[in-house]
Parts: sequence; structure tokens; C-alpha cells
Amino acid sequence: MKKNVIALAVAAAMAAPLAAQAEVTVSGGLQAELVSVGGDGGMLPTGLYAVDGVEYLTTSTGENGGSFGYLTFSAAEDLGNGLKAIAKWNGVANVGDSNAAGGITGRDAYVGLSGGFGTVLAGTLATPYKSSTVSWDPFLATSLQARGNGGMSDAQNGYASNALAYANKFGPATVVLALVLDEGADQSVPADPTKTNGKHAKALSVNVPVGPVEVAVAYVNANEFSNIANLGLGFTAALVGASNDTLTASKVGVKYAAGPITVAGQYEALDVDDGAGFAIKPTVTYVTGSYAMGSNTFSASWGNTKWDVSGVDDTKYMAIGMTHAFSKTTSSTIGYRSTDSGNLFTAAGDKETVFAAGLRVKF
Repeated sequence: MKKNVIALAVAAAMAAPLAAQAEVTVSGGLQAELVSVGGDGGMLPTGLYAVDGVEYLTTSTGENGGSFGYLTFSAAEDLGNGLKAIAKWNGVANVGDSNAAGGITGRDAYVGLSGGFGTVLAGTLATPYKSSTVSWDPFLATSLQARGNGGMSDAQNGYASNALAYANKFGPATVVLALVLDEGADQSVPADPTKTNGKHAKALSVNVPVGPVEVAVAYVNANEFSNIANLGLGFTAALVGASNDTLTASKVGVKYAAGPITVAGQYEALDVDDGAGFAIKPTVTYVTGSYAMGSNTFSASWGNTKWDVSGVDDTKYMAIGMTHAFSKTTSSTIGYRSTDSGNLFTAAGDKETVFAAGLRVKF
């Protein structure tokens, strides 16, 4: 991992109490895309953009939704007897000119302990629902990605604050459990101002590799959680508002990787009810395939969101592209994406098309 004087100085300033005892590493990555947006009613006006990344369904105030750029400070200290202390702060480092405004905002930030018992973390974390399969998308964190564009649910976007997590391996299976504390005001009727709501959200995932095949299952339950924004569930949170009566999501996925071929698919089922007459049970199907030829990888993805609402069309997603690896740290992706939201937003129907070419550099 490359380090320079400036990076070490920043790390020391931000993590001074820890840096004196633990080894601190600095890493990051930046991405710039040239994107041509077309269609007949997407969230963005049609035209040419210089961005980090575009997400159709979550981009309302600017174009840098679902961006890649990051700056990470990681620390680890050997405490002896197989016990290790760990800490991480990971922020968005966006080259775009809106939302992040070229600055740094938070992603995950946590401390934890790791040993023979597994790993325990506390802070702001990606839920196991998200982390179990989101990396299966070959276009992840580009303008071609599935999440935010109708190919995956937005339960696979964002980070949960006030979270606790436990991870361990049992044979070939990796199991992750998470609890997101509900610290909001009591929502009962009548409300008790002396208590927090206490309807903690729960999530779990199990990933099992068997030869070239990996099977994943995941589940999240945020029923009666008082502040959906703290869960990092993106578009689902926008649907149900600040609180909800029912909010669950489950998924099952299968991935096959052998030689130059990688094929993956997953199925998600969500149950959303705000307790005030709004209820939907959307399902999301996603499949993707990639073929590697030397430094080039060709990929195609397809997704479909059924909203389970009378008169509301499915949201359809499709992407095709190629990634060229110049090295282990530098790559370029070029491709095309289409998101057709049907009449989800307007009766006339909306569709966004994107041609994107980007350069990604990690350091």
C-alpha cells in the first residue's frame, strides 16, 4: 500500500490517539466518467456530464449518485493472544461537481475486535444484506450499475448508523449478523417521552462457497423502526417516510465462477407498509454474466423490479459493457445502460439511457 508524507500527516491528524499504538494504512480511489444521458424523462436532463457515477432512481438533486471515489484510513493493533483491535474510516472522495462537491463525506466508520471468536464491529456499517452480493455486479459504482437503476433494490445502497455486527466462519460458510439500534423517540400511542423507540433493526447474511459455486442468503427486518434514514436503505426509505409499520427484505443469490466465465443471479422480495394505507411488496430479479479475455472483461446484466401495485409497470434495467485492466490499480469501463421505469413516476412513462466511459485509479 503506497503511503506518502501528506497522507501520513492527514492520518495522524484524524487518528492521533490511535496512530501512536496501531499501524495506520491509507488507501483510496478516484473515478471520472464522461456520460451521455438520453431518454424521454429521466431524473437528469438529457445531455453530456462529467461525473463519478449516475444512479437513475436515487438521483434527484445532482448527478453523482452511487459514486466510486473513496479515501480510507485503516488501523490495526495486535493485542496478543490472537486478539486484534481494528478501526476504519471510509469516506466519499468525489471528483464530481454536485452532491459531494469534490469534498469528503462519510461512508462506513467503525471500531472492533477480531480473534478466534470471530469479528465484532460497532459504528456505521454496510448491512450484511448489502455486502453479501453487491460486489457480484461487474459494473458496481459506475453509471452502468444495477442498484439504483432498477436491477437491484436500494436495500443494497448506503450504510447503517448506530450499528453492531458480528462475523465469523463456520466451515466454508461466512455468517454476518447485525443489529441497528433504534434510538429515535418512542412511537407508541400514546408516546412515552422518557423512552427511545427501541424497535431495533436486525439483519443477517450467509455466504457458502462450494467449489466454483457460491450461494448467498440475506435478510433485514426494520419493522416499526423510528428513523429509516439511519438504515441506509435509499429508495425504500423515500417510499415509507421517516417511520414504518413493516419493512423487511430477503434475498437469495447464486454465483458461478470458473476460468474466464462468471455468472450470477439473485432474487429479492421486499415488504413495505407505512401503517397509514401505503403497502407494496416489490420483487427484484437480477442476472449478470462476464467473460474475461486477457486484460478485457465483457459483461452484460439484466434486472426487473415488479412493484406489485395495480396499474404500475415493472422497472426494467439492462447494461452491457467492457472493462479494460491497465494494471491491478487502474482500469477503464465503457458501456451502455437503459433504465425504463414505466409509469412509476409519470403516467406517460419514463426511460433513461446512458453511454458512459470512465477511468478508475486506486492507490
